[in-house]
Amino acid sequence: MRLCDFICLTLLNLIIVMCCKACNTAEYEIDGECCPMCSPGHHVFKHCDSQLGTQCKVCTGSTYTDVPNGLTACLPCAVCDEGNGVHVKHKCSYTSDALCEPLTGYYCTETQGESCRKAQEHSTCLPGQYIYQNGTALMDTVCQDCPEETYSDGSFMHCKPHTKCESLGQITITQGTQQSDAVCSHQPSNLGLIIGILVPSLLVVVILSILLWKKKKTFNTL
Repeated sequence: MRLCDFICLTLLNLIIVMCCKACNTAEYEIDGECCPMCSPGHHVFKHCDSQLGTQCKVCTGSTYTDVPNGLTACLPCAVCDEGNGVHVKHKCSYTSDALCEPLTGYYCTETQGESCRKAQEHSTCLPGQYIYQNGTALMDTVCQDCPEETYSDGSFMHCKPHTKCESLGQITITQGTQQSDAVCSHQPSNLGLIIGILVPSLLVVVILSILLWKKKKTFNTL
């Protein structure tokens, strides 16, 4: 191999090595240079050069970084907005983002990592349905229809059987539905029936007696 070819090949290999050189996991690349990363809770204030290493600053206000980084600014903390059905579970710090969780009675519908960004209120079961499974922070309430001869107003964990009025010695006024129980009433007693017949009969007898007495009195006067 000629000397000229050897030199050219060596230079080519050197260029390839330099171009393919990668920064290690604790560094970031800027303008072809590898600079040390800033630690969590900090951001890059000034990139490194041949004389000095990376200059870092602490995150301030509602900002953070949670991993070693080469960012020139810290990341904004998440806002746990109750208008989105969430509130703060863990506050934001300069080394970690805020964590949000659903409000009581809500379940998460949109997540980001371990945090809930949006939540929705648990569904309410309708009359004629029972609560098959209570809602949690991760899932909505599950409702199911009541089977025949049972009912629920929507708040029951189990459908209740319709009341059997006859077994209570009563009569059914209104049949039960999936939404409501049967309505029962006491049967009228025999005494009540007797009184109901006797009172009108006595009134008729009294009225007839008065009329006959008046008629007889008038006849005697003549």
